[in-house]
Parts: sequence; C-alpha cells; structure tokens
Amino acid sequence: MKKPKIALLIDLASLRISCEGFKKLAAEIEREYDIVSVKFYSYVAKRNRDFNEYIAAKGYDAVTPIASRRRNKLDTRQVIDGTLIATNSTVDAVGMAVGEGDILPIVSFLKMKGKDVLDINIDESIYTPEFSGFIKVDMSYLREGYAAPTIKKAKKAPKKVAPAPAPAPEPVKAENRYVSDVKKVLSGESILARYKK
Repeated sequence: MKKPKIALLIDLASLRISCEGFKKLAAEIEREYDIVSVKFYSYVAKRNRDFNEYIAAKGYDAVTPIASRRRNKLDTRQVIDGTLIATNSTVDAVGMAVGEGDILPIVSFLKMKGKDVLDINIDESIYTPEFSGFIKVDMSYLREGYAAPTIKKAKKAPKKVAPAPAPAPEPVKAENRYVSDVKKVLSGESILARYKK
C-alpha cells in the first residue's frame, strides 16, 4: 500500500531537537508517511553543526533566523511555505514544529485545501486540537543542555465576581415651578382649561 506523502516544516529554535533526535523522529514518521521534503527554520550552522552533513546528504532545505524573530516567536516563512504547499503541492500532509504564535490561520487554510496538518511537539498545546493530529517528540530527542520548549497552557477561567448591588433609588425631588409650567403648556392643559370654562 502506498503511504501518504508528508512535508515537514521544523523550527529548530522552538523544538530544539538534535540531529540524532530528528533522525529518530523521522524514522517514526516514516512508519506512516513518505517524507518528501523537510525545511528547517532558525538554522544556525554554528549551533546546529550536527545537522550540516545530514541536511546536505538528504537534500533538505534550511534557512537562517530572521531578525525580528524574538518579537514574533513564529517564523512567518513557515506560514508562507505552508501556503505554497497548500496551493502548489501534491503532498497529503504537513508536519509543523512551530514556535508560540497564532498558527491557526495556516492550519485552517491547509485543512481547507485537503491537507492533514500534524502538530510536532513535546507536549500538546492549546492549538493542538485544531490540527489533524499530533506527533509527540520524545524528550531524549532534544539537544543536551536545552529544556523542553515552553508551551502555552490553556488559560484559567476568569474569577467570578459577585454582581454589584443595585444602586438605591434617588429620592424624588420637588419639581421646579418652571418645569411644571412647561409640562402644562406642552400637554395642552392650560389651553384646554380656558376653553372648558
């Protein structure tokens, strides 16, 4: 039976996986999918030295971090590449290891175009239910000295606040003489009183 094709978009800064760890992860993914392309984001040759030969041997693609990355946390090139895959590719699925950020628009777009979208991460995040599936990365696959990436947890429900007591009704003030005269004129009482006599 022919396995479905998958493209992997892996953010090395958010997943912090070692090359050996990625090889093991790729072997796990290949049990169900045929990996046709892999693109690594936030690739720094000095920090990711172990990936250099592997990327060259496999013909995978790697791009360096973008300058505004710290502020955005989500590599926008993953969104662009996801869009290109959705519109121009024959892959059946896309595996994404992404940083914290609003990834839901591209996940929805890929799903709308008929692609399965898999979340690749250490633990499930608040966005995982929106994906088609989840691929758990074993902690032993991470680089030595790196902790697991931080993952947004579901926000706690806001504390319930007791409703404020209803304000006491204001005491009725005596009506101004001019206001009562204006009301009489507008209601027609003074005119009707003249004609009744």
